[in-house]
Amino acid sequence: MANLFFRTNVAPYRVDTYNALNEKLDCRMYFMSRTDSSQNYDIGKIERRCKFKPEILEKGEFLGIPYHKNIWKIIRENNPDIVIVPEFKLITLQALAYKFLFRKKMKVISMCDDSYDMVAHGKDFTRTHKLARKLVTPFLDDLLLVDDKVCRWFRDKYGKGQWLPIMRDEKVEIPLYRKAEEISEAFKTRYDLADKKILLYVGRLAEVKNISTLIRAVKQTHTDFTTVIIGDGPLKEQLKKEASETNRDIRFLGRFEDAEIRAWYNIADIFVLPSSQEPFGAVTNEALLGGCFTLLSEACGSTCLIDESNGKIFDPASSEQLAALIDESFIKLAESDSKSESRMNLTFDESVVKVIENLKKS
Repeated sequence: MANLFFRTNVAPYRVDTYNALNEKLDCRMYFMSRTDSSQNYDIGKIERRCKFKPEILEKGEFLGIPYHKNIWKIIRENNPDIVIVPEFKLITLQALAYKFLFRKKMKVISMCDDSYDMVAHGKDFTRTHKLARKLVTPFLDDLLLVDDKVCRWFRDKYGKGQWLPIMRDEKVEIPLYRKAEEISEAFKTRYDLADKKILLYVGRLAEVKNISTLIRAVKQTHTDFTTVIIGDGPLKEQLKKEASETNRDIRFLGRFEDAEIRAWYNIADIFVLPSSQEPFGAVTNEALLGGCFTLLSEACGSTCLIDESNGKIFDPASSEQLAALIDESFIKLAESDSKSESRMNLTFDESVVKVIENLKKS
């Protein structure tokens, strides 16, 4: 007998959580796809960090509708107490159907990334997702939710929900940030950043990331700093044009991964995520682990990781508010002696491991 975990793909920012589920909950780990078509990760590097063998589900089609085969067979052969499913997808319905048709006592638990904006303000990415949440949630035994506000919303409305933010294990990660310090020094030299204040953005260059508002905010600031934008996407050329019209030092440096991304977090003083819509924002945890003071859009689920000591939250529609916070934050940081090793206010064991232990007991 083994518990089961189904997910879309092996996301790099969740490998520590997947490893913990595999080890502490005795989960076999199944994924709908080996890669994420919207991202360009080095999947080989990611899988080498996994302490389990990712098993990829076989795809099928019925009356033109794509689905994943053998879900019932996998459940029957493993006879699990717990099946963790991805949000409200077809696999969720297959697991629930198996449970009720065969009168199994197994618990079906959804790992759901919905943000508070989505559940409370109706800002879902699709109407289908919104409807599925409404129809499926009553039949689930529990949900693992990335935002504590969303968790309270589900508990008030449905009487279920556990808070499981997207986090890396700091015991693993912080030593890797320290190992990347040599790369950080090389980047400072290569890009002429020594002794400069750095504002950093990491992510896709897409409409939903709201980078135009960030550029307008930078134009309105009164502090001397360099803005470094890491990532790629369809709006790259448009955003570079907007930045060129500000007369500020805004640099688009392309994509980086792994140690090189950690090197940029080491360099940066302030990290900013201005998204107009963001279910969570895993980069928030990465930036905080790297010691960055973090300015976060209130539309991001990861606002649950921000308090007065490690960052500020702003309205993504207001470039004026963001500009004021950037200036204020640089002044605040200038008053401190050195950059923090980490600004996370929560440990991996306090959140992820605690929830897994709760699942084992329930």
